[in-house]
Amino acid sequence: MIATFPTSKKEIVDRIFRAGVVGAGGAGFPTHLKATAKADTVIANGCECEPLIQSDRYVLTVHFEEVLEGLRLMMIATGASRGLVAIREGQQLEALEDAVGKDRSIELIRVPDTYPAGDEHILVYEATGRIVPQGGIPPDVAVVVSNVNTLLNVSRAMSGGSVTKRILSICGDIVKPCLTEAPIGMAINDLLEVTGNRVDLEQKAVLISGVMMGELCDDPTRPIDKRTSAIVILPRDNRVVMAKALPLGTMVRRAASVCCQCRLCTELCPRHLMGHAISPHRIMRAVAWMTDYKDDLAGALLCSGCGLCGIYVCPMGLSPDRISFAVRTRLLERGIRAEPAEAKARPLRASRLVPHERILSRTGVGKYEQELDFVGVQRPAVVRIPLGQHSGKAAVPRVRPGDKVIEGDIIGEPEDPRFGAVVHASVSGVVAAVDDHVTIESR
Repeated sequence: MIATFPTSKKEIVDRIFRAGVVGAGGAGFPTHLKATAKADTVIANGCECEPLIQSDRYVLTVHFEEVLEGLRLMMIATGASRGLVAIREGQQLEALEDAVGKDRSIELIRVPDTYPAGDEHILVYEATGRIVPQGGIPPDVAVVVSNVNTLLNVSRAMSGGSVTKRILSICGDIVKPCLTEAPIGMAINDLLEVTGNRVDLEQKAVLISGVMMGELCDDPTRPIDKRTSAIVILPRDNRVVMAKALPLGTMVRRAASVCCQCRLCTELCPRHLMGHAISPHRIMRAVAWMTDYKDDLAGALLCSGCGLCGIYVCPMGLSPDRISFAVRTRLLERGIRAEPAEAKARPLRASRLVPHERILSRTGVGKYEQELDFVGVQRPAVVRIPLGQHSGKAAVPRVRPGDKVIEGDIIGEPEDPRFGAVVHASVSGVVAAVDDHVTIESR
């Protein structure tokens, strides 16, 4: 419970900034910037459409009161009169439903159990009927979307708490799938070890934060950060792992050799179905034929990186998802941005949504789905905290080797609050090293 409830936008934004809250759903956008938007609706995103992961559901089961408090705070900050808590159809969260029923300004809504239900553009449409313009963001249609873990951190920020830990799922092809809470900066291999899930990385692969959108990680010493929602372990011969392991050059050569321009990647693309001008098959054609035709390539700027077209759709086993996202990255590096335009959902959209069960089947991970138990908070001997764990510029270190720190102390600050977030010590101890990470030995 918040001792002194802030009522002004400035006070809420300031506390969120000092706490280092960023988007916990994956993008890591600094939440204090999102809180400066003007909106009539704020959506708490609890859809969690990635296979196997249950971190958001756990938060909505155990910490629902704080999530609702965070939602109310974002409503105050943005001037919104309506708050929505969005979960997927079929989820039963009775305590949350009872709590929401006592607040007339907040409503619980269920969206179709499809992938990617948690994409904020898709969620805005399902929850409000509004379409975010292509190249735009939810505040363009007076909506702000925040992950439920983010809202939990917003609530805690009001009483002086900072983001030092992360609730995450450890799941997949392992002995003891579980939920845990770990300090930011704890190494992946340490997490697997203490939860009884040591794996042979010659036989199994590590995916950070998801099967579909997750990143293949070949460095088990890599630390978790504020955006890490899961560690997923899969066999090396899993089709998703094999696709993610392909070098970009190999993907391009395969596109040139095999892509039959069937258009399925485009016809099932979630953003294309929202009326955005993205056509993955045209991007594949342009890359394969080594053309620089702007109208073909520009659509990549609208790619959300959901992975659906490559992992689920392509009948030839190609990777339009990864190629599109690579093109998007190159265009952004060249300073090219998406041209804003109004959009209208395509007539066949409802019939082309992909059910969650189909994702489980196609990716081969359905056999690993099970209820995850929470195994407690981890306390590692060493953490290595990234100074860049958010969108924008990395924080500037404010500590030196040999400094003593207490959990929650500021160890990094952005040069400009508009382009970054504050970073805090996740354990108490002594700073052992400072580079693009701050290494702290727990004492």
